[in-house]
Amino acid sequence: MATQHDFHIGQMIKAVFDESGMTVAEFARQIHLERSTVYGIFERPSLDSMLLARISLVLGHNFLSDVEEHYGLKAKTTSFTFHLDHISPELARRLAALLNETAAF
Repeated sequence: MATQHDFHIGQMIKAVFDESGMTVAEFARQIHLERSTVYGIFERPSLDSMLLARISLVLGHNFLSDVEEHYGLKAKTTSFTFHLDHISPELARRLAALLNETAAF
């Protein structure tokens, strides 16, 4: 079973940040924190979910999904069915295309 001790979100954020090409000052500005706080984030094994969401948006990486995957929290749903009788065929095609794109992730 996965434990908190074998998952370090700060290290994951640091790795993605390093690949971003962003400066610490710019990253701090975008997540509305001080530079010194950013360095502290890299050292933390866990973070508040709202801060993690902001970081995910700024770095373009879904760290919340990483947490879900690590701890086995993701739903195991692979498909679902719904009826599109009340919408136009064009909208139904566009929705189906979007769902297929999303399923590829």
